[in-house]
Amino acid sequence: MVHRGARGTGLVIHDRSRRLGVRLDAATGLATELLTWSGEREEAVPLSLTAVVETGGEEEFRAPFGLAYVNTSRLDAFRLVDGALAYEDAGPEETYTVTTEAGGWTFLWDYTFRRSHPRLELSVRVRPPHPAKGILRDLHLDVAIRPRDLSAWRLEAPGNHLRPGVAANTLTEPVTVSPAGGVRGSTGLVALHHPEERRVVIVWPLSRTEVGQPVLRSDSGALRLSLDTGLAGRLSPGEALRYGGINLDVLEGTWADVRDGVPDWYAPLGIATPSDHADWIDTVSIFEVQIGYSVFRGGWEYGPYRTVRDLIADLGRIKGLGFDCLQIMPRQPYPSYNVHDYADITTSYGDEGDLRELIAASHALGMRVILDILLHGVIDQEVMARTAERVRSGPFFPRLDEPMSNPFGTGSVGAEQMQVAWSRHILDFEPYWSGGSPPRHPLADERGDWFMRDSAGEIIGIYTKAFDVANVEWQDYFMAAAEELVRRLDIDGFRFDAPTYNALPNWSPATEHRASYSPLGCLQLFERLRPQLKRLKGDTMLYTEPSGVLFHQVMDLTYNYDEQWLVHAVLRPAPDDHSRRTAVRNGRDLAAWFRDRNAVLPRGSLIAHHIDSHDTFWWPLPGHKWRREQYGVRAARALLAVFALSGGAYMTFVGGEEELEEDIRRMHRLRTELPEVGRGVADYDAVAVDHEAVYPVVRRLGRGCSVLLVNLSDQPLEAVCSLDAARLRLGDDTYGLYDAWNDRAVEAGLRYTRRGIELRDVRLTFDAFQPRLLVVRPVSSW
Repeated sequence: MVHRGARGTGLVIHDRSRRLGVRLDAATGLATELLTWSGEREEAVPLSLTAVVETGGEEEFRAPFGLAYVNTSRLDAFRLVDGALAYEDAGPEETYTVTTEAGGWTFLWDYTFRRSHPRLELSVRVRPPHPAKGILRDLHLDVAIRPRDLSAWRLEAPGNHLRPGVAANTLTEPVTVSPAGGVRGSTGLVALHHPEERRVVIVWPLSRTEVGQPVLRSDSGALRLSLDTGLAGRLSPGEALRYGGINLDVLEGTWADVRDGVPDWYAPLGIATPSDHADWIDTVSIFEVQIGYSVFRGGWEYGPYRTVRDLIADLGRIKGLGFDCLQIMPRQPYPSYNVHDYADITTSYGDEGDLRELIAASHALGMRVILDILLHGVIDQEVMARTAERVRSGPFFPRLDEPMSNPFGTGSVGAEQMQVAWSRHILDFEPYWSGGSPPRHPLADERGDWFMRDSAGEIIGIYTKAFDVANVEWQDYFMAAAEELVRRLDIDGFRFDAPTYNALPNWSPATEHRASYSPLGCLQLFERLRPQLKRLKGDTMLYTEPSGVLFHQVMDLTYNYDEQWLVHAVLRPAPDDHSRRTAVRNGRDLAAWFRDRNAVLPRGSLIAHHIDSHDTFWWPLPGHKWRREQYGVRAARALLAVFALSGGAYMTFVGGEEELEEDIRRMHRLRTELPEVGRGVADYDAVAVDHEAVYPVVRRLGRGCSVLLVNLSDQPLEAVCSLDAARLRLGDDTYGLYDAWNDRAVEAGLRYTRRGIELRDVRLTFDAFQPRLLVVRPVSSW
């Protein structure tokens, strides 16, 4: 199981079956190759691991928010410690531990081989020099894959800002990958595959303790995944921090073969969607509302429901549109998305008596009600003054009047636009947040241990005084508050806003040993809270904003932040060469992106799709807030069809329905009347269209089958659609096609099939941005 490599001087370690192994550099002890064996023949994938460790230094504020470190020491000269190789056999797993040293720090690299995929996990334990304490600021890991002729390999990062199957050598600019605990929604899995050689290399960072930030880039013939783990802590002699880990594998077959098997990987990794999920959530359609009014630059206000009674008066219209759940945001403009006092319902959401009446009236109409509840921190005049001053003295203050085309976009441009919008938002709300809040929030003094702090003991946060969501006593407090809201108001669940928003290390004395853990401590909170809420009200919905794969373990529903960049990518394709080479460009690419993102999620994952939410609404300037204002009503209608009829839950923010009321009623009717649309599965491989502008997906349930086709271009077109009837198991019959979106029969193409014969050559015309929903039914059933 350990031997000197046949080539070179490094050690080779491998599992007991000798199917997968790793070659280690003889000097550094770090990995240089992944190895597989076919008989006695060794096949190598050049995969090199390098690491940089930041230690010591001082903290300083980073504009517009966050902590940065200066005067740190960067350690990267690793040395293999002589004779430092240990082995442990745990039955189904076996682990080799390789010890290296850099700058007096010790690193124990654990290579754990499993029998299930992915078959290898690399983790590391970090120990400080003896005998002094050591401060770890960050651990950067870099995995470079350098195959022969990178241009022949294809890259996959499902759920991220890449279209499927891009050439691996085209990433000349960095592309961030949303990690397993990230906000944007991704598994974090990266695959490099060679279509002709039928070989797939998996690199999958999967940390349950730090959010981290992976970045992909190709250079000098290598695909490089650079992982800023974020691991940080203050360690005494004999102590260690463990970071786990990066999963690795080499598999034979096509990417499609591997992709469709990924859901089977989760159970051995201990990841599964909840088993106590209420049926109503599967098809929920959420209408997001606010009480009060929001404020924006130039004095513009938005307040469709100034009071709860205004919302009660509008319930009949909302129900008539087809929505079956209200999501009530925090009251605007104060406390807005900040914690005032969970027990003070009137200040936080609206008049408590009127809210009870609203919820009772909603229930009488068959509608559910959930509250948007905050976790990230409290607001007071003290923190508001500091935050506003940082904005005014920061780099984005002169740019607050800049129009913003795409705050959810890719690369540095999208990130800068969001920071400009965030800075503008802080100053827009400043007089209201400051005017409504106390000079200093009482919890900051009464329960100071509940807050995140820097090393000097000052409370920190992005713009609030940040709760330490990993603090067990704070978790008890929050759980009690959530349960009391259910009891007092009879609500049907929560949307948990921004639980990982304060992605900062917590250097308080109680948490400094692993300062980087606090943000993902919310996962433990949700694991504790879920059974409590389910015991209180069995069909309660738990819904959250972060949508990384780890949140699918504890939530019924997650947000679709990961999808927002797609809107601009398809409707306003970027002119630069890098985006043309790597981004989603049209309806066909969009369908492939959804197919691959959905395929690698744990079974039972459910996403709330939206095109307009308070998040998409708040950031642009007035006049550009709604998708219909940004792209036109016809394009918004096409987006509605894609996001609402492709499967999963749907939501919109009040006002997003304007000019689309008829389409929204139609969409809800189709989700109700056609079981395959409401509750079926999406099959992107059972349909082919010969025009790239058309987004195609088959929705099926049992023998029920419908085909959603949406022209996502601003030009009319003609396209030929083919269905794989054998894949759909339609059976022997004569089939007709009916366009349920446009309410007319389709008289085109061949519509007869026998088992195993494809339904082909259905020729269709589309107006600009036109949706079509073809219901496939035996003629005898019409």
